[in-house]
Amino acid sequence: MTPRNHGPITYRVPAAKKSAVAKPQPVRVATAKPPRYLPPGTGTAPTAPPARPKAQPAQPIILQGEKLMPAQALPKDYTVKAADAEWISLERWGKLYEGWFGRIQQRSGTVHRLVAANMRFDFTPRQRLITCQGMQIWLGFGPRLVKGHLYVHALDVQKHLAPLISGMPTLGRVAVIDAGHGKDNKGTRSIFNKKYEKEYTLDWAMRLKPLLERKGWRVYLTRVTDDSLSLTDRVKFADRVHASVFISLHFNAAAAKVSGLETYCISPTGMPSHFTRGNPDPVSTKLPNNPWDASSFQLAARVHNQLLLTCKMPDRGVRRVRFMSVIKGQKRPAILVEGGYLSNPTESRKVDTAAYRQKLAVGVASAL
Repeated sequence: MTPRNHGPITYRVPAAKKSAVAKPQPVRVATAKPPRYLPPGTGTAPTAPPARPKAQPAQPIILQGEKLMPAQALPKDYTVKAADAEWISLERWGKLYEGWFGRIQQRSGTVHRLVAANMRFDFTPRQRLITCQGMQIWLGFGPRLVKGHLYVHALDVQKHLAPLISGMPTLGRVAVIDAGHGKDNKGTRSIFNKKYEKEYTLDWAMRLKPLLERKGWRVYLTRVTDDSLSLTDRVKFADRVHASVFISLHFNAAAAKVSGLETYCISPTGMPSHFTRGNPDPVSTKLPNNPWDASSFQLAARVHNQLLLTCKMPDRGVRRVRFMSVIKGQKRPAILVEGGYLSNPTESRKVDTAAYRQKLAVGVASAL
């Protein structure tokens, strides 16, 4: 894939020395429009810092209207213990990948920015929501300030940051596309025309199949008509065809004002879900899908990213949950995609158009 044009980049070059006395040099800064494109990455998620970083040292990125705050001394400790957990210095971790770290003053407050592997990450202390290339990602734990320095929970570093830096995994070429609901299990109902979710998900899946096949994928649909299929049967179906990836397609419902795209994968062991819908959240439990934590998250991030680029919809983020049976029972990278809110008057009208459902299909196909 060819990266999109992120706008002009300008540099502030250090001034020449005027005397033998060393003086502080201006920071070399790259300014760019907020991009959303996620670079491909290396294809494997690192489990430990690289012995020899391959990337060129990252340059600071300061967006329009932002101000770079004075640099601080490097944190003394790479890791600290707090609340019975290990926390890792974001700045020191980023330097292992030739990254740049700085504090940025925005209108809404101060963010802590890491630029590494051609990507920009923004963090706010105590907030689980971060951005990667401007795209929303939900962490398991809010980062914390320790002696003025930002530390990220070790599980978030392992399950979120490292996979994002490394890009896409090797997925194989057999995809199961699951059109959510079917027959008596109708799903949510559109506020626009009273059609049911099951109709729209099937159309989305049927549009996606030929797009993936043209890219060399062998594609299986869990249903091609208005069939009834249990969540367990959908998991068994993926096992039976030896799927290398599983993508479940859905549409959402909430209060009328809520809108946007969401993409889900399973919570890692030890990480709380973002929400439970009243279901238990056994944090210490290991689920069948947990061995694919990193690759599922990489897949979710890539699909979500491409859907945002293609559909130009509000971003509600990549999220972790534990209660979704259709993905937690999978033995392969597995995600669930919500293509919009049928409860929203504007979005439900958009979902009813063939052009929008085709964009949804193109967005998913572009990620694989």
